[in-house]
Amino acid sequence: MLTGFIREEPLQALYAHWRTSSKGGQRLPGRDEMDMLDLPVAVLPHAFIYEREDDGRFRCRLAGTRFTDDLGYEPTGLHLDAMLGSSLGRSRIALYDHCLSGPRACYYRARLTPIGHEHRESGRLLLPVADADGTPRFVFGGMLVARIADADPEHAAPDGMIATHCDEPIGTDAGRRCG
Repeated sequence: MLTGFIREEPLQALYAHWRTSSKGGQRLPGRDEMDMLDLPVAVLPHAFIYEREDDGRFRCRLAGTRFTDDLGYEPTGLHLDAMLGSSLGRSRIALYDHCLSGPRACYYRARLTPIGHEHRESGRLLLPVADADGTPRFVFGGMLVARIADADPEHAAPDGMIATHCDEPIGTDAGRRCG
């Protein structure tokens, strides 16, 4: 489980909500089970939903107000690869793919430099959610950006990644896997 790795309280609450919907990681919750209106109030401004389209690209379907503010632009309707540079984009898209291919929940911390803002650290939670046919298609998650004073002095990789932790694939519940 990711519980011990997630630093941000709203992301902990989102993970707990998803774990309940997934029956403790035993089944993939459907999109109808992860309704924004059912989320803890503290999660809503930080939440996002990305959909993997048939061509494999991820399109932002919904972005909370704080998520948008922290990025410095409105991502709703945009593709993830178009929002990120080539090396950064490949790294993040691989993690979103990893989340859905497991399917498995993933949490990561990375450096973030939103448009018009200074270099900061963010924590992001990625949760796999199924479409109506039961296919892992949505990455439901949240992002919180640390204030400069709260940022960890750990060194980031060239693509900005600091740490990544992923659960075992849905249905195995064999503990946690870190990568």
